[in-house]
Amino acid sequence: MRQRQSSSNILLKAVAIVCVGFVIGILNNAFSERGVSLVGKWDKKAVSDSLVVPHSYQPEDPEAVTLNQALKSFESEQTIFLDCRLKEDFDAGHIEGAVNLPWEEFEQHFTQVEPSLEEAKEIIAYCDGTECELSLLMARELAHLGYQNVKVFFGGWVEWTKAGLPVEKGS
Repeated sequence: MRQRQSSSNILLKAVAIVCVGFVIGILNNAFSERGVSLVGKWDKKAVSDSLVVPHSYQPEDPEAVTLNQALKSFESEQTIFLDCRLKEDFDAGHIEGAVNLPWEEFEQHFTQVEPSLEEAKEIIAYCDGTECELSLLMARELAHLGYQNVKVFFGGWVEWTKAGLPVEKGS
């Protein structure tokens, strides 16, 4: 009987320690400048300012933009978002108003997309997310072709949809 009481006493103490740790963690998160939202859908003011770039990104490459910067450009309506993914992925969902130019099919489709790019004040290339470098390759190529205001949104489709920002499906 004595052994049973001490086992349940130990279990109760362990649960109490976990609960106290949880409360301290939540309070720390709530009052920290770097706290994380505990709710899945963030409002536009809570969109990220963090920037993650791949190892292949070089200082001379086109500017990389954060989700916040991409959203501001989106709202200005003077930016073309260039989706560098395959057409099937684009049709399944893309940033609202984006133009599809798959990196793998650049040669075949560039002439169709070129007039839209000529009119844009800013071009932001994106693909799936931080693991995808198609947008960087596209931005490099466009800069090589003489386009001045080309940027890369490495967060891409994944970060945009996680933030609950405007998307559409189809061509």
